[in-house]
Amino acid sequence: MQLSLEDILRKASASGAQAEVLFVRSRSVELSWEKMSQYGMTYVEEGCGLRVIKDGRVGFAYSNRCTEELVNMALSSMEASQPDLANALPGPEPVSPLEDSYDSSLEEPWGLLRDLMEAVLSYSGRGLNIISARAWGGTATVTVKNTEGVDVSSTTSFVGAAATGNYMSESYVGPEVYEYGDSRTARGVSVDPFMKELLRKVELTRSRNPLKQVDRPVALTAKAVSELLFPLLNHAVSLENVYRGRSPLRPGDALGSRVTAVDNPRLPGGAWSRAFDGEGLPTKEVTLIDSGTFRTPLSNTFWARKAGGVNTHSSWRTFMTLPSISMSYLVLDAPSAGDLGDAVFIDQVQGVHTSNFDTGEFAVSAALAWDSDGGLREFVLSGDLRSLLGGVIGMAPDRSRFGRVVSGTLLVRGLRLSP
Repeated sequence: MQLSLEDILRKASASGAQAEVLFVRSRSVELSWEKMSQYGMTYVEEGCGLRVIKDGRVGFAYSNRCTEELVNMALSSMEASQPDLANALPGPEPVSPLEDSYDSSLEEPWGLLRDLMEAVLSYSGRGLNIISARAWGGTATVTVKNTEGVDVSSTTSFVGAAATGNYMSESYVGPEVYEYGDSRTARGVSVDPFMKELLRKVELTRSRNPLKQVDRPVALTAKAVSELLFPLLNHAVSLENVYRGRSPLRPGDALGSRVTAVDNPRLPGGAWSRAFDGEGLPTKEVTLIDSGTFRTPLSNTFWARKAGGVNTHSSWRTFMTLPSISMSYLVLDAPSAGDLGDAVFIDQVQGVHTSNFDTGEFAVSAALAWDSDGGLREFVLSGDLRSLLGGVIGMAPDRSRFGRVVSGTLLVRGLRLSP
């Protein structure tokens, strides 16, 4: 029998345990176009995750249904847990809702998605070959309640569109370029900005030459920052990894540049923005790196207690997982970069997952790159997180949001280029 969230907490706490329930219900629809065929899909997901804590032991269970069986599974799983007094649930704090985070028209967004898809497919010319296109939208409700008084809920909407294309002629096929845009509201998403970027990069790579001069600065676009810097830095600024000695950074480290990095979970219009974290605590901006000095690691309740740090309310989770730690939106700033003329521009990289995240060392393939002479064939970009951050000379004024990053093109010295 389906139980209310209040009944779930009541039954779990009857055993003397603290209890927390995370409930998620989302509905999204998608239009996809590939190989001259278009089709639509609808996804509905509903789930309930229950965390219980007693005498420092943690139990967890999740299901698509909130039932008494869920409670029994969570309580019984505590037997496998090692006690740790840092395990505890937080009390309530006031949560301010996000502005413009819900658009009721996205409950049934099919008309908008058709318009977005038609706009994407209307772009043509200059050798552009559109390989695939997508448009998606929907709504999601997230609720967090616990026995200590946390009781928060939000309903948000989301919408986006994407395209992958390349340059194609009778004798040449260029590398694949992908671009997309997303928002919380229908009025916040537009095809033109990302399709113009796709066209520009397809034109840049209509021919590609080998990389010859390797002793040059690198210009990382916002997309490259999203693919390379975000995952490396996200691991490094986690208080868990700092505490375990699994981060190349320590609070107070001077990195040798004037780059500033802020985690902003409340970024206006961001599809990943959120009013509260995975434990129901109010989100807030956190300055991670201030003018080149690592200041504040991100944390959740457990790691703030375990490591004696400040809880930055950076818990990240789904109903199927226990709380972890993550940035929401990485917002970068740096002094003006000046002339980028001799730089190697890198826009897409592959192989970040093979990096040594504990040391920050990486060697990735620059899958999409160019310089002032035109497109470049794939080459290897290598270095480490500290060298990347410390080598930032400045930032170009082309600030944009891509993925979970807001940045201009970063000009970086000291990374290695290998043809």
